[in-house]
Amino acid sequence: MNFRFAKLLSIALVLTMLTATCALTGCASDQSPEAQVSKIVSKMTLDEKISQMIIPAIRTWNEENVTDLSAVPELSKALRRHQYGGVILFGSNITGNAQVTRLLHDLQENNRMIENTSIHIPYLTPVDEEGGIVVRLTSGTRMTGNMAIGATEDAEGNALKTGTILGEELAALGFNADFAPDIDVNNNPNNPVIGTRSFSDDPALVAKLGTAYTKGLSNSHIIATYKHFPGHGDTGVDSHIGTPSVEKTYDEIKETELVPFKSAIENGAEMIMTAHITYPLIDEEKTFGDGVTRGFYPATMSKKMITDILRTDMGYNGVVVTDALEMDAIDEAGLVPGEKGSAEYSINIAKEVINSGVDLLLLPRDITDPEAVSFYEEYISGIASKVKSGEIDKKRIDESVKRILTLKVKYGFLDNTANPDVEQRIADSTAIVGSSSHHEAEMTMAKEAITVVKNEDTVLPVSSDAKEIFILGRLNSDSATLQYAVDKLKEGSYIGYDTTVNIDYYYDSSADVKLHYTDEVKEKISNADIVIGFSYASGSSALDIESPQYIGLRSAIDDTHAAEGKFILVSQNLPYDAAIFNDADAIVLAYMGSALGTDPTDKTDSGSGSKATNANIVAAIDTIFGENNAKGHLPVNVPEVIKNSDGTLNYGSNYLYERGFGITY
Repeated sequence: MNFRFAKLLSIALVLTMLTATCALTGCASDQSPEAQVSKIVSKMTLDEKISQMIIPAIRTWNEENVTDLSAVPELSKALRRHQYGGVILFGSNITGNAQVTRLLHDLQENNRMIENTSIHIPYLTPVDEEGGIVVRLTSGTRMTGNMAIGATEDAEGNALKTGTILGEELAALGFNADFAPDIDVNNNPNNPVIGTRSFSDDPALVAKLGTAYTKGLSNSHIIATYKHFPGHGDTGVDSHIGTPSVEKTYDEIKETELVPFKSAIENGAEMIMTAHITYPLIDEEKTFGDGVTRGFYPATMSKKMITDILRTDMGYNGVVVTDALEMDAIDEAGLVPGEKGSAEYSINIAKEVINSGVDLLLLPRDITDPEAVSFYEEYISGIASKVKSGEIDKKRIDESVKRILTLKVKYGFLDNTANPDVEQRIADSTAIVGSSSHHEAEMTMAKEAITVVKNEDTVLPVSSDAKEIFILGRLNSDSATLQYAVDKLKEGSYIGYDTTVNIDYYYDSSADVKLHYTDEVKEKISNADIVIGFSYASGSSALDIESPQYIGLRSAIDDTHAAEGKFILVSQNLPYDAAIFNDADAIVLAYMGSALGTDPTDKTDSGSGSKATNANIVAAIDTIFGENNAKGHLPVNVPEVIKNSDGTLNYGSNYLYERGFGITY
């Protein structure tokens, strides 16, 4: 797609007719951006300034998904009560391309209707569209995910291409910001939340690919957000459900976690997202909300991390946005006075967050019902009270609002341009989102990423002469993608016409007994020449010898070998399971385990494109049967797995497969 067209389209999607703004600031560009922003800020009320620092979500209203703003007039009215800095959308808000285009258009139009204000400032409309396992556009192009990019030969070019494609699709729909790229260094195999969202465990490679990815987003005028500062890669706890702690010194994180962020800042980073992670060897101890407990604030609330390190030491002057404040690491941790979940608690959290040097408060709470509307009334007035009392310096508020508005001015939010016709937007996006050219680029990249780390007796590629093949998927729903891949290979004669291919699964997430290793599965294994089994590693749970996955795959490998068959392991997600099931005859790494239940033949709502499917798994099966040549290489080190005397497993200190390794054929 023409980059110039994409950029112009994106600008048109976010700009609003701002007569009041032009009267206030002079939109004829006779003022510098600094002067324009200063003039706006000088006229804003304290309520407007604080509201500009808040980005709520609108996932549901009265327990119904919000997909059409006109259907929820109470919510529309609630949004008009304050000059919010933006609104973030999630999967519950998105059912199709035309629908989300209209929703984004209506949100900006509703914002224009705020009364009793001297200025209307268009929303930031961010979304978590990283690619891979974290996407919100079900009718778009998923792309391969960051770790798969890191596995390709031309990783920098593919990072740029990924950012470009995702940026084009977001811009076409009306989004103006992406909470991506993830530049965490995944140097802990037990990490339960980052994993394949990371490009690599090599800080320099992560830095290079993060910069390239961001350039791609910028091609479509999408604001990129580097995350999660100071680094979420070396944690064993998910901050959505707990508070991770990193036991490293400042000098140590300078050599690893901070390297990509330093590079991002040097390359003009405009927005950085914080992590709800504590750093006890760097930060200062605090007294928590009960007045007794001592501990450390997450980086999101830490002046040491945000002001002293990020802004002063690293020289960052752009916007800092929190990770979602509703996450348990903040909302359930009892860090400040007040009952957890109450407005009082959230206001005290906001005080610490703002005083730390953060600019945007992401998702203190979802606007879900009248009670949540009342929460925000109390929340904003409570923050204002702390400004008036001096607990929050008014200069701190002005600094943040100026940074936010400077970014909006740079991206043309305040230009005097009419909101484009929504029907034209929908028509323009039809040719872009989930297009065949985007999916072709996605598949090419996926094929470049597939990595083979073991190929005993050259079992790969599987001969078309094989008589019986059994594919043992992880979930029943995975069969949609697996069957599609098999059918495609049969059409191309990579699987013989007379070859029998059976597909089954070993994990039933909806059943009381999760393990689905039935007599029928055992029989299919005993009859097969080749068994292809799928593994999904995510955090330390992959080492659990009592888990259905471990029992199912361990049994499948043993039964295959007992029947003198060959077992091929496909690692769907993190590649560390290559060491857990290293007695497989061949091991293929795919780096993404999401969306196997989505049929790759499904079309978008316009019928002109395909949905967000899993190209990586299709590419892995293509590689197994020789339609694609293996050419990927490991972007992370895979440690050996040690079996303890009690039978439990843990990762060792030596590497079984080193970064850069990959067998080609």
